[in-house]
Amino acid sequence: MISHRFVYKALGYLSILIGIFAALSIYKIQFAFYGIALGILGFIISGLNIFLNVKYYYEEEKYPKGYIGMVLSSLPVLFMLFVIMKHRH
Repeated sequence: MISHRFVYKALGYLSILIGIFAALSIYKIQFAFYGIALGILGFIISGLNIFLNVKYYYEEEKYPKGYIGMVLSSLPVLFMLFVIMKHRH
């Protein structure tokens, strides 16, 4: 049986890893589609990590790794928003 702690830690590191790949996708505009897809996946995994922190490990760890993963996963979405707004005006 897989413990909650293992799932919590694995999701934390996985959210950071996916966030890094999503953030690197803004290097070229051709990778924007993949970056958005990775960003959505990163949001989901980061949300699960934050949920597990709130439910089980709130007093042990103040800031879960899911927050870092969420910030990194949001970069492609913010980049696309910036590109759309820049070319609009």
